[in-house]
Amino acid sequence: MNPSTTGTPRPGEPEPDREELWLSLMRRVTDLFPEWAIWKNAESALHGHGDIDSFAPPSDWPAIESVFLDWVREHGLGPAIVCRHVPQGPHFVTLDERSAYLMQFDVKIRATFRGCTLMDVDDLKGLSEMDERGFRRIRPGGEAIIKLLCNGMHAGGAQNPKGLSDKRVVELLRQDPAGVDLALRLVGRAAPRLKRAVSALLEGEWDQPSMRAVERWAKLKALTEPGVAASRVWFNAVPLKRCPVLEVIRRHDRRVPDDRAAWLKKVARGHRMPLGGA
Repeated sequence: MNPSTTGTPRPGEPEPDREELWLSLMRRVTDLFPEWAIWKNAESALHGHGDIDSFAPPSDWPAIESVFLDWVREHGLGPAIVCRHVPQGPHFVTLDERSAYLMQFDVKIRATFRGCTLMDVDDLKGLSEMDERGFRRIRPGGEAIIKLLCNGMHAGGAQNPKGLSDKRVVELLRQDPAGVDLALRLVGRAAPRLKRAVSALLEGEWDQPSMRAVERWAKLKALTEPGVAASRVWFNAVPLKRCPVLEVIRRHDRRVPDDRAAWLKKVARGHRMPLGGA
């Protein structure tokens, strides 16, 4: 049995450097799947214990899973867990016996905002570029717009200073103005209002009326996509409250419970575990 199923890292041991480990997977998936790309937060996975957030068409998901499982085997990780409780796509998860944190690789078909589709696989293709380290990712300006909307504002268009700071929104906006202009199209008719809000933010101000207008656009679009909004309601009411994998991800910042064996038994009741299942 893989030691990661039965024990935990000893207190005081440093977390392993995950950069080269993740890069080996990201480069392989980039080479094999032309429509795959990371849409946010690559650095938090490479240099911390964040997850890989990516998009790919559903037709690629089974083959991507196979690549993930090969990677788990090659690097002595495990067990491998496939969580399908998120409506937009699978979470591929594994454990590293040296680390207190899950390794999480997500593949989705869309990102949502206020109950509507904000970006899908085709949108991401138009906003992605090759990172100098050998993987495909969203360009900084596109990531900035996504994070401004999803992390930088509260309901009603109010500013979320912590989200703006934690997600480095202003830094990303300044890094790639051309990418920002390209990403404005994600909000359709609300693009001029979002552009106005971005300009204000870069000047140290917050344009709440413009952000509220963008939010209104999203809510109107959600009316044309009832299935997307309904899936979010269902997710928040059922899987998020019952899934032990999502509980660790959402409520414990991916830190695995000390009793890993007991946790994995709970996981096995509602998940497929292709490698090293409890």
